[in-house]
Amino acid sequence: MSCPSIIFIDDDDTLRGVLTRELESREFKVQAFRSAEGVLESVRLESPDAVLLDLRLPGVDGLELLQQIRAADPDVQVVVLTGHGSLEHAVEAMRRGAFDFLTKPVSLDVLEQTLRGASEKRSLLADNQRLRRALGAGSGTQKLLGESARMRELRHTIERVARSESHVLIEGENGTGKELVARNIHELSPRSESPFVVVNCGAIPSTLVESELFGHEKGAFTGADRKRIGLFEAAHGGSLFLDEIGELPLAVQPALLRAVQFGEIRPVGSDRTRKVSVRVIAATNRKLGELVDQGKFREDLYYRVATLVIDVPPLRARREDIRPLLDSFLARASLKCGRKVTVDAAAIRRLEEYDWPGNVRELESAAERLAVMADRDVISSDLVERHVLRRDRAQGELPTLNIEELEKLAVLAALKQHGGDKRAAAATLGVALKTLYNKLERYGMKATHADPAEPVE
Repeated sequence: MSCPSIIFIDDDDTLRGVLTRELESREFKVQAFRSAEGVLESVRLESPDAVLLDLRLPGVDGLELLQQIRAADPDVQVVVLTGHGSLEHAVEAMRRGAFDFLTKPVSLDVLEQTLRGASEKRSLLADNQRLRRALGAGSGTQKLLGESARMRELRHTIERVARSESHVLIEGENGTGKELVARNIHELSPRSESPFVVVNCGAIPSTLVESELFGHEKGAFTGADRKRIGLFEAAHGGSLFLDEIGELPLAVQPALLRAVQFGEIRPVGSDRTRKVSVRVIAATNRKLGELVDQGKFREDLYYRVATLVIDVPPLRARREDIRPLLDSFLARASLKCGRKVTVDAAAIRRLEEYDWPGNVRELESAAERLAVMADRDVISSDLVERHVLRRDRAQGELPTLNIEELEKLAVLAALKQHGGDKRAAAATLGVALKTLYNKLERYGMKATHADPAEPVE
């Protein structure tokens, strides 16, 4: 069980010392202050589970400090402890957001129970925020723009796939809009009124993937101080979007297979399975079939998640869609800039000739950059040359003869080419995977994507 972190403010040196020792003996992590000095900075930096606050402090009113603490961190729970309490003080403290109001002297058991309750509320708020971030936006899903033959075909495929209950695998390069495709599938499906939950498989530490997906029981592992539901349960009745599924550790894949195949999950630390009704929509910028051949992805899981496969075309394969996409992005950027920005015909031609390795995401970023840098309300081809095309070429130029700098550029280019996949980057560079890791450590570099779940050879 993890130790709740407490900030304790009281100007009585004796009481502060005694309560600090008692709380630490009851497995609280306590940071004590005699006055308000340094408290707000510590709240911002440490994000404590709870604050224990005396109302009478030197130089500042305790109620005022309570309000400042809540402004600095709205989720932190403040327990007021005072020897000069009154009904009016208690009412005012609760109005300003206090979790509870205690008067001195207080039983240590009551104090411990109150602080643990405050800590649990903080943890619940964090969990709620985590689930809200994972839940999709629902009816506000953006439409897929473009009238090219490839986009019309993609929209038709989405409509057909959405009517099915089969699991879906979306393949495509980085920045092509795979999550937007998944959201459109969900919105057009019979599950549209239920949750759409997003999981970035590459962003979860490998040790926490199983708990994040399936939940855990209290005491299941160090730090599991209470029961927690997983994202499969959060998506019950709806759709679960597993982004970058190819990054999932092999050790977790059997449990995922059972969840996909039978709708059964088992929280970490539990001896019972639970039934869930979830449609899995997975996405990858890597070829899962190749990962299967390399032993990095289970073949049986691959066939389960790839019942239906959708290929999202890169932007260079549908250049006629660049104009409508750019118009949409510029309209959004114009609102931020406070002026309407358009683009001339010569600039459009230059943009349509460009290959867009970052796809729609790169185009959106370029549109905002052009809108900000434009001196006039019309974006010219010269501006495109300076802030899009020349900028991209500069990434491939050799600005130095320093061998180490050139080596760093080569490593960065290989990682970008393969979406952060270190094994593929090492193969392109013609070095062993271990050598690549050594160079990353030497130059203090990190890949733009999470490491694939594989041992370093």
